[in-house]
Formats: sequence, C-alpha cells, structure tokens
Amino acid sequence: MLKLQKELIQSDHFLTLAGKRFHYIWLYDHCLCPRCHHPSSFQKINDLSDRLELPKPKSVQFQDEKLIIDWDEDPAHRSIFPRSWLLSRAYDPKPEPRLYPRKKQLWDKAWLDANPPQWCQYGNGSIECWMNQLSTLGFTLLRKMPWEKLETFVSSIGPIYYIAQYGRYSTVKAIPNGQDLSLSAAGNALSPHTDITFLPTPPIVQLLYCVENEASGGESTLVDGFRVAQDFRQDYPHYFEIITQTPVTFWQLYQDWDYYVSQTKPIIKLNDTEEVTNIFFSHKNLGLDLPFEQMESFYEAYYGFFRYLKKTAYEYCFRMQAGDCLLVHNFRIMHGRKAFDPSSGSRHLETAYMDWNYFAGRQDFYQVQSFYR
Repeated sequence: MLKLQKELIQSDHFLTLAGKRFHYIWLYDHCLCPRCHHPSSFQKINDLSDRLELPKPKSVQFQDEKLIIDWDEDPAHRSIFPRSWLLSRAYDPKPEPRLYPRKKQLWDKAWLDANPPQWCQYGNGSIECWMNQLSTLGFTLLRKMPWEKLETFVSSIGPIYYIAQYGRYSTVKAIPNGQDLSLSAAGNALSPHTDITFLPTPPIVQLLYCVENEASGGESTLVDGFRVAQDFRQDYPHYFEIITQTPVTFWQLYQDWDYYVSQTKPIIKLNDTEEVTNIFFSHKNLGLDLPFEQMESFYEAYYGFFRYLKKTAYEYCFRMQAGDCLLVHNFRIMHGRKAFDPSSGSRHLETAYMDWNYFAGRQDFYQVQSFYR
C-alpha cells in the first residue's frame, strides 16, 4: 500500500524521497540518534542482530527538510535524517562512489620529457602537489627538506615498516663488507629493481632521503614497471604469460643478524581482471628453483623482460642533491643507480618504508572528511 506526502512516497518495505528509494532496514541501520550512532567515531552502536524481527516503521513524515521515522518498538525510538544527508548517501539505482578513482599515468622517458614534473619544495604548501604526483606517476621528489624535518614528514604519512635490525631508517653508502649490493664499497651500479621482494609486505611507499651526494657518478634511475609490463605484454605475449604464471623465489641473507628470508611469487602479479597490480623484480635477489623442463623457457622470457625494462626509452635519470626526498610506489616503480666512485666523494642516502595503504588512507581522508561532519 502506498502513502503519499510531499516529496515522500511510502511502500511496504521502502520509502521514496526526492525520487530515491531507501529500504526501512537500511534507514534503521543508519539511524543517527544517540542510542544508535556514536557522535565522534561516526560508527554504529545499534546491533541489528539483537532484534527478534526486522524493524518496521510506525509513522513516517517529512517536514522542515527532515525525514522523521518513529519505529514500532518499545521503548520509543525516533530516527531523524536531514534530507541532504540522505541524498548524499542514496543508493538508488546504485551508490555514487564516495572516493574518486585514482588515476595512474603510465610513463616512459618520452612522456616525462614532454610533461616534465614540477617538483615540490618541502614546506611550501606542497602536500597536495606531492601526493598527487606519487599517486599518479608512482613517484615524487621533494626538494630542500631539512634532515631534522624528515621524522615529522614521515610521521605525516604513516608508521614505518621495519626491515630486520635496520631500525626506522637504513643507511645506503659504500662500506666494507656490506650486507647488500647497494652498500658495496666499490660503488656498483644497481639495475632497475623493487625493494624487499623477499618479504610478504603490503604495497610499500619507499622513501630515499639524500644526506650527501658529492661522489662522481651515482645518478638515480627510475622505470615505470606498469608501463614496461603493458608494452612487453603487447610485444611479447608468450613471454609475458610465462613471467606472470611462474612463481620465482626472492631471497636475502643477513649474516650479521642470522636471518635468511625468502618469498616465492611471480615477477608480475595480475588481478582477477588480468590487470597488472604489482611488479616484483630484483635480479640481485632472484633465486630460481624450477624443474629442468621449465628452466630454459623461463630464462628466455626473463632475459627478454630484463633487457626490455633496461631500454633507455623507459629510464628517467636524474641526480639527487642533499635535501632531496624521493618517494616511490615500490611495487610499481623500479629504481636503480649508475655506478659511482666512492673515492671521489661521499654518497649517503637514508631509506625507509611505509605501508602504501596509509598513504592512500591519508589521501582519501581529504576527500571524505566533509562527508562525516
């Protein structure tokens, strides 16, 4: 049976307000009264499962731009919904997205040459600038960040992900008997790679802060793994299939701390719709435990992919200066460096890792904060 009121139509299981339908059970579950709704956390207090039967309205009215429902229960229970609140949450015919989809700009050297990023200067109202760059391009560079401000900046993103015994930050400079090739006393070049492929980490924001860079050589390099994967898939579909379907082992040995850690996973991870979601690539950490019949065909595909991603057409090369803070989406962007001469001057970086979900959550907060006021 229908009951009509200005802007309001009542049916047995739902009502229609301003052309949008709302089920009574949804309205009950989203009641804003103090008994049902926690005012500072915006979370539900009322537990639907405590009811013996589904809620039913005793009376419904619309007045002063508010929907007012008295529920058929004892003690009396009234729900009041501002019209604007309801319409902003309407789900008829389907919900509007609360968050804008994150756009990714896949890039190569030619694209960056044609669209050179404008790097943000730390503390110069830069938060929206660097967040958008990191989300879109997969990396960003902040200039002139004082060392003493680094901790405050990192804390504004989220907690640091600890790796072994390094602590909050790990030092990257040439030292004797380093536990990783990045610490080589010879200043070896590092081919494009993603970090910590040997651990079951969530997607990571990697931070590289330049303390000093006076050495000859040592330019930083970046490669968009998603762009490489997209092009490689088109040019070499058979090799792409092998790379995505063959789990390989990445390992790391920490002799000083008595740790051996490893993870087995494909180099390129796809989701259920065959989209690339993660790149796990680190030649220096790769171990292959494949059957004889698979080994040669995998190496053909791996060699092809490795050569492909090292094309200069995909490489963005630049020199970090003291006070530069580079942020990269670690499981999209591969980073590396050119060889450098440690005897020509000091090259000192500090690196840290943060869960990408905290960065994404910070970015999302700025989108939805008005929704919860």
